[in-house]
Amino acid sequence: MKIRLNKHDQKLVDDVRSNIKNAYELANFRPAVAKSIASYATKYRNRGRKQAIRRHPFKGLCEKSKLSLKREDAHLDELDSKKGYEG
Repeated sequence: MKIRLNKHDQKLVDDVRSNIKNAYELANFRPAVAKSIASYATKYRNRGRKQAIRRHPFKGLCEKSKLSLKREDAHLDELDSKKGYEG
């Protein structure tokens, strides 16, 4: 499932992907470089995530249909925040 981005954010992502590809191709030990990049990106993804989860806890219900959802489906809202659990 592709995450929807506005034009500005998509440009940022494209620039970063290009830089990552260049760094990977120039690296002496590619797996270590790839792992370091992934760790760094994960650090930024997780910033504020715990606070957001506390502010907006998963209630176990679809926002549109009000049907029950499994806990493992809570990530769906992150992937498409406009659509939320509706999809």
